Amino acid sequence: MKILAADIGGTNSRFAEVDISDLSDVRLSEPVIFPTWSESIESFDRLLEHYAANRPPGSTAIEDCDALSIAIAGAVSGLRATLPNIAWDIDLGVSRPLTRTFLLNDFYAQAHGYMDPDIFDKLRLVRAGPGIGPGSVAVVGAGTGLGHAALKPVDGERIVIGSEAGHATFSFHGPEERRIEASMLARSGKTWLSGDDVVTGSGIALIHEAITGQSVSPAEALKPGPEETPTCRFYARFYARACRNFCLAHYPVEALVVSGGIAAKNPHVIESESFIGEFNDGRSYRHLLERIPIYLNEDQALGIKGA
Repeated sequence: MKILAADIGGTNSRFAEVDISDLSDVRLSEPVIFPTWSESIESFDRLLEHYAANRPPGSTAIEDCDALSIAIAGAVSGLRATLPNIAWDIDLGVSRPLTRTFLLNDFYAQAHGYMDPDIFDKLRLVRAGPGIGPGSVAVVGAGTGLGHAALKPVDGERIVIGSEAGHATFSFHGPEERRIEASMLARSGKTWLSGDDVVTGSGIALIHEAITGQSVSPAEALKPGPEETPTCRFYARFYARACRNFCLAHYPVEALVVSGGIAAKNPHVIESESFIGEFNDGRSYRHLLERIPIYLNEDQALGIKGA
């Protein structure tokens, strides 16, 4: 069986061919990576056409694949997906006819990659802990957007629970954070901020501008120095707060996995005292949060593998 798996993010898309001979023989091709949307890619159909025109020599044509599994950065309902960070939506009911097409939220798909029994040996350990189990594995990841998913234990196995928690209201605490919030609201023109506005690439740039008055790229804003910068400190706290909230929502939790491009490229943020301190700050639940081991996923192809 040949499956074309796609992980369509807010910035980049990854396509890979999966060849399954039997349950124990699964081969994944090297992903083809290109921008998700541009002047020439203004719809889902155009995205597929771009892949078809640039697929590796000798690879299977889309129409000849046995199935197409699409992991997309947005809310999925049946054949439709709403994409908050992409200039177009998906409706398979009106798109080019494709047989056996499956549409999944990107973090719902990625969470299936953690079904691998050896997965924790492949992740970077940030903070050790015994965990609280049997419980959930919470997955939170920031990039262009803020994704969430959880693996719940059911009858000795794990099932994946999807989430759109990144679009819930983000809470700021204290005078310093309120000033950052006010600046971000003014610069974004929004009346309230979600986690997707704050704990993401665009959020990093706005946080840095609120603190320093300077407009720089997210990569420049999180650039490590001899000491933790104010931007890194506040961003780490905000990221940890999103993780803590999700872990409490899915308590008990055996492990937290921080994923996404921002953490993979800036591990100093997740490993900082600011992140760990904020994550543990659950007041009467502090002793429970301190038990949760924290891992960092640096495999950007895990979304395709899950799909």
